[in-house]
Amino acid sequence: MSRLLKPEGLRGKAMTDVTPELMLRLGRAAAQAIGKSCSHPPVFYLAHDTRLAADALEAALSAGICAGGGHAHQLGVMPSAGMALMLAAEDAEAGISLSGGDLPFEQICIRLYAKSGALMSAEQLDSISALMQSGTVSSAGSGRTCGQIQLQTDAQKRYLRLLGTRLTRPGLREKNQLRIALDCANGAASELAEPLYKMLGAEVLVLNDNPDGININQECGVRNTDKLAEFVQDYSCAAGFAFDGDAARFIAVDENGETLDCDRCLAILCEDRMQEQAAAPAMLPKTMTRGAAVTVETNLGFLRYAQSRGIPVHMTQPAQPFMTQRMRKLSLPLGGDGRGLIYTSDSPALDGLIAAAYLLQAMQRTGKKLSELAAVMEHDPQVMTPARIPAYWKEIWKNDPEISGFIAQCEQELGMDGRIVVRERRDDAPIINVMVEGRDFRRINSYLLAITEKITQCTHR
Repeated sequence: MSRLLKPEGLRGKAMTDVTPELMLRLGRAAAQAIGKSCSHPPVFYLAHDTRLAADALEAALSAGICAGGGHAHQLGVMPSAGMALMLAAEDAEAGISLSGGDLPFEQICIRLYAKSGALMSAEQLDSISALMQSGTVSSAGSGRTCGQIQLQTDAQKRYLRLLGTRLTRPGLREKNQLRIALDCANGAASELAEPLYKMLGAEVLVLNDNPDGININQECGVRNTDKLAEFVQDYSCAAGFAFDGDAARFIAVDENGETLDCDRCLAILCEDRMQEQAAAPAMLPKTMTRGAAVTVETNLGFLRYAQSRGIPVHMTQPAQPFMTQRMRKLSLPLGGDGRGLIYTSDSPALDGLIAAAYLLQAMQRTGKKLSELAAVMEHDPQVMTPARIPAYWKEIWKNDPEISGFIAQCEQELGMDGRIVVRERRDDAPIINVMVEGRDFRRINSYLLAITEKITQCTHR
């Protein structure tokens, strides 16, 4: 039986691929599967971003949960990370988010979360998938055992309180009141970002915080930071932060309008923690001695920085389940994967609001400009492109001697001056991502084009 649900989520076009009928089946199967391990009807937290179809799909999902004997607690517009944080802190058995990150409004992604706030394990998802596909899922036996839908109108306030307890650092609020710009992408952060950063002592200017169901991620947020960069300079801001529609991913812009990628942001946060630890009493735990989690796509400049500061680096694949699992297992304080995703020990899920707050606090604590903090790491040029292959070549291309031999030859020629990463995407798309990194941009770009051309040539012959 093919797996219907995957840790990275159930993706597709809203109302066409991800239909209300599918949501009804999912809700009923999830309530039945989770309910097997409960002595009471399972409580599900539901959250969604501002895309147009989210309300209708959430309604069908809620109906399915109730039909399966569970209770659906609707949190309203809420980042997935906010729901995950509330799951971990409150009394619910599971959570389901309906969002789409930086995707346009027509697309949506459904993710399921365990009681801990982490994404559900493959085993849990398989049990729900099996019930959905087998047709054996049953409804509540009668009106007496049917679940209920509860609207939680104070969910955003509860999330902000949880963030406040994790981000409060004595003295920072009064030390440096910085002006920052926030691009909310007309998404889930639209009503949350301004009060959060004001609470942290910043003067806040907000862009793209008027969602209409269609304008989420539309020429704004992490998909387009040009306007934010101009705004930061025009209004003399200390920094700008752009979020995606789910507020999971973020991109920082310094006071000069220059974009900082995730690797440089991670280096800033690591350095801030290192300096805080150096000034802290000896009896306090030194969490940075455990290191940071990175991926195979992390910039070589960060790896050199970490080595120079004695920070252990733990490499993993660039996907949320791998990263969060590694961080929990080793109790790591920070992690990042270079695509605008910063992982922190303060949240069980990706939370761009927390990560950007860390950068703000690093500026407040040190009194330095964001560009000055970013100078802690030398950034190597990095180029990447997708190579589309026929579906029947998936996995097979790795064993083609002409492709593997050519990649090996390029790696040998590049030597210690850079690196090459060629990997297949984890979703079902027949795409190979090719990344080349090094200090000579023209040289790495030529290798990128050559490898991509070789893969395309060999898989289409």
